Amino acid sequence: MKKILIAINNDFIRETYSEIFKRENFEVLKTKKGKEVLVLSKEEKPDIILADIGLSEMGGLELLKTLKEKTSTEKIPVIIFAQFEKKEDREKAMELEAKDFITAASVSPAEVIRRVKIALGEQKSYRISIMKNLYDAKKLITDLGYNYDFKCLKCGSDLSLCLIRDLSKGKKYFILSVVCPKCNK
Repeated sequence: MKKILIAINNDFIRETYSEIFKRENFEVLKTKKGKEVLVLSKEEKPDIILADIGLSEMGGLELLKTLKEKTSTEKIPVIIFAQFEKKEDREKAMELEAKDFITAASVSPAEVIRRVKIALGEQKSYRISIMKNLYDAKKLITDLGYNYDFKCLKCGSDLSLCLIRDLSKGKKYFILSVVCPKCNK
């Protein structure tokens, strides 16, 4: 049984995710205080931490930085959780080696579970580099609403196809998206 530490400031959201992850057979630890995350992560050794950017005592980004600086906690994957996305917060989280950045306003609880499982290696995902000379790739990218020069509109990096197995529908079903490996968007 995998152990998740849910560190979310909002009581309702923290309790909701706690129940959801228990139903997914996770052992759940929870807190709303950043400093308590440091203690729990050292004592309980969670497999993953879902950390709110707005934690009390110590925000999620400061917490992530502190966890990465300590040898006892540096390898614990951390997903930053924010109510609303700020570009600078996402960039800082990725710079500090967060496994993911989740914006609650635009992501369902099922997607949060999927992304936690991907970060833990439990759910398969594939990133495929798009080759510019593939006619079908151009059609697919255009159909998905992206520019067909295979460049991220934000940073100019080459885009990749990301396939994530959707186990809720079976092993042969995937969710397809186009992502920038640099921006992770």
